[in-house]
Amino acid sequence: MTINILELDQVCNIADSVYFDVVEHLGLYDEMIQEDPAHKDSAIRGTENTEKGQELYYLIENAVKNAIDFQE
Repeated sequence: MTINILELDQVCNIADSVYFDVVEHLGLYDEMIQEDPAHKDSAIRGTENTEKGQELYYLIENAVKNAIDFQE
């Protein structure tokens, strides 16, 4: 029996923090993050991950889930 010590939102918060630390540390912001076209004319700046950014994020998220044997 697997016991989750973290909820999914906690796993996502960890993955998010690691993702942005890696992107910043390696100087990959322009390659991994782009302006969100849905917010182009908005006063609030919106961003989204590029395809490569999404791949990196999900690799990190899955690594966190595997490290704690997360079961949904």
